[in-house]
Formats: sequence, C-alpha cells, structure tokens
Amino acid sequence: MAAKRWDFRDEDLRRYSVELEHAVLSGDRRIIVNGREVFHGGKFFDTSGEHAFDVDGHSARVRIGSNGFGYTYHLTVDGLAIPPEGATIPRPPRSALAEAAPPAAPGRASAEQPVHVALAAGPDQATLARVALVKRVESGGRWFYWIAALSAINFVLFFMGRNMGFALGTTIDWVLQGILEELADPSVAWIAHVVVIAFFAFLGVRATAGAQWAFVLGGVVYAIDGLLLLSFGDWIGIVVHAIALFAIVSAIVSLRRLRSTPAVASLPSY
Repeated sequence: MAAKRWDFRDEDLRRYSVELEHAVLSGDRRIIVNGREVFHGGKFFDTSGEHAFDVDGHSARVRIGSNGFGYTYHLTVDGLAIPPEGATIPRPPRSALAEAAPPAAPGRASAEQPVHVALAAGPDQATLARVALVKRVESGGRWFYWIAALSAINFVLFFMGRNMGFALGTTIDWVLQGILEELADPSVAWIAHVVVIAFFAFLGVRATAGAQWAFVLGGVVYAIDGLLLLSFGDWIGIVVHAIALFAIVSAIVSLRRLRSTPAVASLPSY
C-alpha cells in the first residue's frame, strides 16, 4: 500500500490537506480531504487513472501513473500542480504583498502566524506515523517473496545435485513431495514445490497490498513449516523462520494500527 499527502493553502490562508491511499495491486484507492473521504474505489490490477473531486470550491484532480518500476502521483488544484508530500505552495514576495494588500489588522496577523508556522513545518506527526506503518506492512509482506524465491532456488539446487539450501526456504513442500511419491506417480512430485512457491508468491502480492488475511494465513503455514524443522532438529532453520515470523507478526500489528489510526490529524481552527 502506498500513501501520499499534499499540504497547501489558498489566498485566504485556509489550510488544505489531500491524502491518497493506494493499494497498488488490488487497485483500491482512497482520497481524503481534510479528514473527509471524498473517493473510495478502484479495480483489481488498475495501475493508473485520474480522479476529480472538489476541495472547498476548488477543482482538484489526482493523477496516478506508472513508470514501469513504481507509481507516480500528481495533484493539481485549479490547474496548478501542487508540490509533493510535505511541501507547501511558495508565498508571494513580501514586496508584492505590501503593494497589493492593505495592512492587516493586528488580530488577523496574530491569527495568521500559527498557520504559517504549521505550513512550514511540513507533515504532522500523525501522517509521518501512518507512512511509517505503511512501510512496515510492505516490508513484512515482502518476506513472502523471499520465502517463495529461496524455496525455488532450493528446489533448483536439489535437481542440480547440490547438498545445500537456504534456511528461509520452506520444508513443507518436501513433505508434500514425499506424500505425492507415496500416493501417486513420483514423476509428478515436483508439483508440490510449484504449488508451495506459487502460494507464498501470491501471499506476497496480497500482503504488500494490505490484505490482513494474507499475513495471517502465511504466518500460520510458515509456523507449521517451522515446527517441521523442529522435528528434524534444524536449529538454524528454526532461528531464521522465527525472524521471518516476527516480521510477519509485526506487519499484522502495524496493519491493525494503520486501520485504527485517523487518516489525517485534526486541523486546528484559528
């Protein structure tokens, strides 16, 4: 899941924040303006698109694109491109303000000062916390990719006659291979490895997109895999499995916190 936020203000110094949450593989998108959801939708494997919405009378549009390696996000308001996350629209030169605008009343100046300070400070702590949680979820989901990849390498090494392998890879596929060899033709036993590798690769796709069930299911299966190693006495494999499971559980906790955390911090009124 990717998260993007823009902070800006209008000529009357009214503050606005636009936040985009994008589950890159499921295609699900949420657009939140000042804490209010204005769009929620998307299609599976929808990799690009534009979404128009209103920001307090201003015409806004979020454009999602892909450069082949990642996703790009752009926000325009009334035809003006808003700078990236954490930036603000530059202020006009002070000389121009002095010529064009009448002197501000003392009460107005004192009210504007905290707004300027807040805008200059960039993203608030709630946004930074959400971004950190999103990164932790994605990091936990990528463990399934590693499990699938190293299991595939172990499978290839076995057929090359190498008596070695990676501890992060799975053991359950070898158990399933033995079952297939007993119950069916040994020539189809390789299917067990393909199924397990594809299973963990698919879990990686869904977990990095923010699917909690993928973390839970993958964690349970990988824990069973670790118990098989325990019965074999493979202590190195057990330790490596424990490290991976810790990362997966941490990602589940982060995902739950992400869902319970407000999308944006409440904006103070002046």
